[in-house]
Amino acid sequence: MPGPAPLLLRRSSSINRSVGGEAGGSGLGGLPPLAPSAGSSIVDPNDIIPVEDADPDDSALSMSTHKRKTSGIPLDVEQIVNRSTEMEMSLGQIADSGDEEEGEHPLGGELVMDSMPEFDEMFCNEQGRGGSSRFFTASTSDFKNMFTSRRMSFLAVLAMLVTFFAFKQPPKAAEEVAATTMDRPMDSKGVQYGEEHMEVVGAPKEAHVHEYNKILFFDSPDKMKPMHSKGPVLFNSDIAGLYLFENVCLTNNVDALRYRPMETTLRGLIYFTDDKKMNDNSKRCVPCSNNQAMETWDETYADASIVGHKCGMNGLHAMYASSVGDWTSCIKQEENTQLMTQWGQTQSPTAVETIHFFKEPTFLLQFNALDMETSLFDMLMTYLPHWDQFRHEWDFPYEAVISHSLQGCLSHSHNWFCEVLHQMNAFGPAKEIPWEPDESTLYCFEELFYNQVGYQRELDHEGLVTRDILGDFREILFRKFALPRRRTVEDRKEEAAALSKGEEADDDTKIIFYDNKLSQLTKWNEMEALIEKARSLEKYQSIKFGTVDDFSRLTVAEQARTFNEADAIIMVHGEHMANAIFAVDGTKFVEVGCEVSSLIGNPRFMELFDGEYRAVKKCKGDEGTNVCVKCEGNGDGNSAFTMTPAAFEKMVDDVVKSLKG
Repeated sequence: MPGPAPLLLRRSSSINRSVGGEAGGSGLGGLPPLAPSAGSSIVDPNDIIPVEDADPDDSALSMSTHKRKTSGIPLDVEQIVNRSTEMEMSLGQIADSGDEEEGEHPLGGELVMDSMPEFDEMFCNEQGRGGSSRFFTASTSDFKNMFTSRRMSFLAVLAMLVTFFAFKQPPKAAEEVAATTMDRPMDSKGVQYGEEHMEVVGAPKEAHVHEYNKILFFDSPDKMKPMHSKGPVLFNSDIAGLYLFENVCLTNNVDALRYRPMETTLRGLIYFTDDKKMNDNSKRCVPCSNNQAMETWDETYADASIVGHKCGMNGLHAMYASSVGDWTSCIKQEENTQLMTQWGQTQSPTAVETIHFFKEPTFLLQFNALDMETSLFDMLMTYLPHWDQFRHEWDFPYEAVISHSLQGCLSHSHNWFCEVLHQMNAFGPAKEIPWEPDESTLYCFEELFYNQVGYQRELDHEGLVTRDILGDFREILFRKFALPRRRTVEDRKEEAAALSKGEEADDDTKIIFYDNKLSQLTKWNEMEALIEKARSLEKYQSIKFGTVDDFSRLTVAEQARTFNEADAIIMVHGEHMANAIFAVDGTKFVEVGCEVSSLIGNPRFMELFDGEYRAVKKCKGDEGTNVCVKCEGNGDGNSAFTMTPAAFEKMVDDVVKSLKG
């Protein structure tokens, strides 16, 4: 039985473009006539897209290699049809390969191809004819076999699968996890901070370690790698007071706020060691009491014989352990808990559940937030020489600051000491790390800088706080707070000489008084009556007497201006005297009380800015003409007091005389 008619694809030597498909002349004679404005020449389309003759040895030729230029069907649709046709032809070849002879076409005829057919020549129009002289001859049954229902179903299913996977969206859980890495959550539990990791199916979230902003978050002490502590080492051997520790943790003394007076400077430091003798010590985790000053880490103190280890240094009490879990178990022992309570050294957290480990160098800011004078001398006088060096080189060795004394201390603050730190830019570009109020979280540090509390309280380490260092520090504050009077005597004389239009400088002496009358403790009774009487005296007509009602109601800037405008300060003793740093050079200070214990009265401090200090205390026996006060009650430092008019007048005379001398 004869096979189907052969499939012929041949390039015609003449192109017929006449309507109805009738044969035309050879060459370009069959093309429609030129439009009037079309130009004088026509290019043969066969010359635009050259097509090489098919290789006679190729069994098939992909029609997808021919890019259409003339068809009105969009190129992407045509490519889909071409690919489907190619697939059908390939499938036909595979299906019939067992029956056909070599050289036969899969559809039963010989494939003869001189050139690629046009799209409209392959698929006939409604009349069953193509639009050109080139034609595709095949039997109707062969053509229908290319698109059987089974093959079309296969293609439809394949297309649906491709579409489904191409437009499939990520699961909602993945979106939520991705969103959490963009913002820092409220806590660390169950949250991944930008670090990819493989999650074990069924493992609890506590099994993972998260990291955010150079902080490792351990949701279980067991997941923390063993640490070995180092230090303390002096950061600068030429300037003492600033120490560096490595791989240590900090705790808070929860009994400190019950002290009288209250304290906010006490911390515990967990020092990790693998020393067997130390780890066998049952009291290794107990800090020494706070009954004595501890100036150096290596010195032996009385409590060391009880706890069996070094006590630490002022503000930082040492505790030893092999790991965080070991420390937690140790402090829970009843004997240790009782001893810590007895010494007022109960530490927090008592049960560690999570750990924040800071990888970047961190400065531990400790100061007494309840007393600005103590803060000035216990913390700042130790830190000033280091700050002076760091700021000149603009090379602060730490990237973060953490403080449990007071939160938000590096920004604008109502706290006097924090505002001073902010205005002087005490820590350069370092950022403040908040200490979260979490009783189960332990804070640990890869590198911890500790400014020893109280190291320069008495300024007895000479050569550290110099006249130039303190002067530069005060000069910055004068500018930052826009204080009206220049700092040095020379600057004030130069400013007065430069006044224009013949204006005269105000030569009146200003004395500022403060009686602390709103206090329930130390106060100066009847001070205002003494001032009113003094104003009526002829010798004091060039004296301006000013008073302060309540320092607690004044902003830091207002307190600074009050001291800056005064030539002399006569006040009840107290922390407000720390404002002496805002006073001009040569100011006279008089501190009044039954018992006066002052830090600004240190002769070394007064010498740094040519100040003069005097303390007026309670009278002993007959006061006579002595400048003293009469105390009420038991006469201790918190007692109220009065002063006789004669003693008051004598005190003012002495101040005026010293100002003129």
